[in-house]
Amino acid sequence: MNIDISKYEVTNGEYFDMGKRSTKPDFSISKSESKKIIKRNVKEIADFQERMFANQKRAALVVFQAMDAAGKDGTIERLVTGVNPQGVQVSAFKAPTPLELRHDFLWRIQLKLPPRGIIGVFNRSHYEEVLVVRVHPSYLLPQDIPGIKSTEDVTDALWERRFRMIRNFEQNLVDTGTMVLKIFLQISKEEQKRRLLDRIAEPDKHWKFNLSDVTERLHWNDYMVAFEEAIKNTATEGAPWYVVPGDDKYAARAIVTTIVEKLFSKHKEAWPDAGANKRDEIDAGEEILENE
Repeated sequence: MNIDISKYEVTNGEYFDMGKRSTKPDFSISKSESKKIIKRNVKEIADFQERMFANQKRAALVVFQAMDAAGKDGTIERLVTGVNPQGVQVSAFKAPTPLELRHDFLWRIQLKLPPRGIIGVFNRSHYEEVLVVRVHPSYLLPQDIPGIKSTEDVTDALWERRFRMIRNFEQNLVDTGTMVLKIFLQISKEEQKRRLLDRIAEPDKHWKFNLSDVTERLHWNDYMVAFEEAIKNTATEGAPWYVVPGDDKYAARAIVTTIVEKLFSKHKEAWPDAGANKRDEIDAGEEILENE
């Protein structure tokens, strides 16, 4: 199956409309076929990472955002399983700690950026600051932002400033050698309800259940507006967004791994030339071993 990733890409947010995006894929796929696609993609991703590590010139960052129960954890697991564990750095971002709140909102993100040679994966990210915080502006108050003493002080200017900071932050990453791609797993409210009920019905998934996952559904429409605004304002050619239909998890995983594989393959590097000195060392090492 040939998956056209261009239909999911957003590089210019001017024309992005969340309402025109379906949460269901426009193709059907079986579990076994999805696994085959994932396996093929991950093999290429692993080769990309090894070459990137050998050259030590670039890093890669994949950002995942979604509503609760959209399948971020399972998708990330499929994406990195089969890649050298030493070459992947997965970071999950929860509510900021007291120390993190004493810094600007990008500080904790910078601490988790992948070094050259490494693929970084963010399960949630700096985008929480223009998503959940936008839906709940009271979360801004502990940040002690100058001029923000109550929620009444929160205006569109603040979000516009944060969008600009995010664009500049991501462009700086691109300019200094880090590939950046962002994935939004988009599910319907009905599908989220079904998955949350499944968690409740299965005891071995109770550990994943959080009451806030249910209560946040009251703000669904606000979240959709926040996601649309975030994607519109931060989708750039250098750091594109990919909006992936998430209601079918097998299709979503196949799409996501295909997106990552195709983008990484565009930047796949040749194996570095060892150089004359290294070849001399290799010849010397071979001679020592053969003469033992």
